[in-house]
Formats: sequence, structure tokens, C-alpha cells
Amino acid sequence: MRSLILKSAVIMVCTIGLSACETVNLPQLPLSGVLDKAGHKIVLANGMEFTLPAEPWDGNEAIDVVQQVKASWNTDTQSGSVSFQGRLNITSERAQIVLIDDLGRRAIEIDWTEQEISFQKASWLSHDFDAKRLLADIVMTYWPLDTVEDALPDNMSAHDGFGERTVRLNDSGRKYMTIDRPIKDVWQGQATLVNLRFNYRININSMRTGT
Repeated sequence: MRSLILKSAVIMVCTIGLSACETVNLPQLPLSGVLDKAGHKIVLANGMEFTLPAEPWDGNEAIDVVQQVKASWNTDTQSGSVSFQGRLNITSERAQIVLIDDLGRRAIEIDWTEQEISFQKASWLSHDFDAKRLLADIVMTYWPLDTVEDALPDNMSAHDGFGERTVRLNDSGRKYMTIDRPIKDVWQGQATLVNLRFNYRININSMRTGT
């Protein structure tokens, strides 16, 4: 359980840290894997699978944001925090995600098209780092509600309130995740994700680049 919680926390730390400084000279990373065509399953927990949409983005607006991210976790045996910077660029045809740490090292890169999802991962990252889980958390935080609902397994559901998104377990009604998001523009301002299942919190400050 301890390793699962820490794995989830670290994954989520990197998950929403979606921007990379273009001025930083980042080394090329070896290709870590190529995933099946969009629509593949992502395991959230035992018996819970998240299905990515067939298209990276269902809309005409191109999204380009830079973010500052801090994640923290606190369990019976471990607590800690970590920060990342990142960049997220998405269009109807492609979503690209790049994450770097505070030393300017590129941690992970994801390139998602209708045909495939590929990712690169730095050798210093844990082999347990799950890029598919990373994508699921990003989608749950920022994608439209109907997309998230379609992607969730049958035993989970998502609901939007005033500035808050909640993901619940249908059998018990318990919350799996809560996400406080900017009301006017989800891509501009602070969002806070709390995973109640694995006890971690992510604070994300986003800013549109205007490009």
C-alpha cells in the first residue's frame, strides 16, 4: 500500500505540471514506449479503468499553457512534497505534454495523436512512473465533463459544481477525487486536485501563453 500511495503521489505531482521552459537546453531522452491507439484502458485502481477519448481534444480552440505545480502527500508512513514546471499544448489533432524538474531536467514527454500515444521518460525517474496514469489525471482535471464521464468506468461518475469537479464511487457514494478549478477559464489560474483514495494534493497555477 505504501508504494502504491507514493507512486500515485509522484505520478500526480508530475501529472499536472504540464509546461516546459523553451529557453532551457534539455537533452534528448530515449523513447520509453509507444502506447496503442487512443482509447486504450488506464488502470486507476483495482477494478477501475479509465478509457482515453479517441481524439486528444474535441474542439477548435488550441490550448497552450505554462504551469507551476506543487504536490504534497501525507500517509501513515510517509509525507513529502515536490514541484515541477511544465507545458501543455493541445489541438484537435495532438496533445503534447512536457515536464521538467526544478533543476531544468526534462522528466517526461508525451505526444498523443489519434494514431498513437508515445512517451519519453528520463532514466533517473522511477521505473514505476506510469505515464498512462499521468494522462488520465490530466484529462480528469481539465477536459470537459462529458468527456470525463465517458472515460470513467461504470462504477465511477463525475459531477461539476460551482468551481468544483467531483469524481465518486457509485457503489458507496464516496468521493474518489475533488478538483477545485477556475470558474471563468479553467486554463487560467489555480486548480487544486485532492485524491482522497491515495491521500495526495496537487496545486496547479496555470497561465495561457497567448500563442
